[in-house]
Amino acid sequence: MKKIFAMIGMAQRAGKVSAGTVAVKNSIIRKRACLLIMSIDISSATKESLQSNCEKLGIPWITVGDKYELGAAIGKAYRVAVTINDEGLAGAILKQSESVGIKIESTGVVQWPK
Repeated sequence: MKKIFAMIGMAQRAGKVSAGTVAVKNSIIRKRACLLIMSIDISSATKESLQSNCEKLGIPWITVGDKYELGAAIGKAYRVAVTINDEGLAGAILKQSESVGIKIESTGVVQWPK
């Protein structure tokens, strides 16, 4: 689990993270997001909204930690959702998630045309 949060932090330092529900929705709608990461304590309405957008576009998502752990991983206060906007980093996080036993919804990393 610590490796996943470390990878999220690395993505933040690389400038490849959108954090917060509004930024996450914009990232998904504008087809920048390659992976959605949500906290376990996200509200059901927000979760359903984000998941439906991801299902439409084929973006995988995982649920990891609580909002304080997710926020600490990116050096912010609490965050209930973040997107990883890089294919390589998203793939590495998905691979690590599988090895830890975290359920991955949807399959593969989205590759958006440049």
